Amino acid sequence: MKAFIILFFVLPFAFSSRSPGIWVFTKEQDGIKIYSRKSVHSKFDDIKVETDFPGKISQLLSILTDVGKYPQWAYAMKTCVLVKKINNNDFIYYSEIDVPWPSANRDMYAHCKITLNHDAHSFKVIAETIKDYAPEKKDIIRIPLSTATWNVTTVSDKKIHIEYTLELDPGGTVPAWMLNLFSTKGPMETFVNLKKKMRSMNQ
Repeated sequence: MKAFIILFFVLPFAFSSRSPGIWVFTKEQDGIKIYSRKSVHSKFDDIKVETDFPGKISQLLSILTDVGKYPQWAYAMKTCVLVKKINNNDFIYYSEIDVPWPSANRDMYAHCKITLNHDAHSFKVIAETIKDYAPEKKDIIRIPLSTATWNVTTVSDKKIHIEYTLELDPGGTVPAWMLNLFSTKGPMETFVNLKKKMRSMNQ
């Protein structure tokens, strides 16, 4: 979900000759591993983040459902607001991403669905852009494609495992090679911030 949250600084090697489906390791820091692969639906590569966090899945879930606080930990996120709440595990939100000049900021409306598996002590989140949900804003480019998936499982009473993937086309005319210069910065900073929040909740 947020994922959808790191957008423009997360996409490595867009013109790679790799075949779709093959994840390639990119970087590791503080136990956070980042991978990339050639996308089937976008000229920008997909990304994957794998890591373990201290704490319980309920704690991470409380963070991911508090959309108004996304800018506190999601890299480059300028604002995020809840637009429509269908229920606790099904909602629509709007977010704007701050992109350095000379490019324009991006925004999107996303539909987030959470599936809980109480028996397995796990949950899955899928957040996808909604086309034409509302008129585009002046001087902001609407993101045409973003699908973020979180698979979160319990490792022990004090540890959870996260696998996050993002498929994205940020729209506009910014060349893929330029975005790829920042291929690890966005996801790494986002997950470092999340890990700090989870650690603070489990001290």
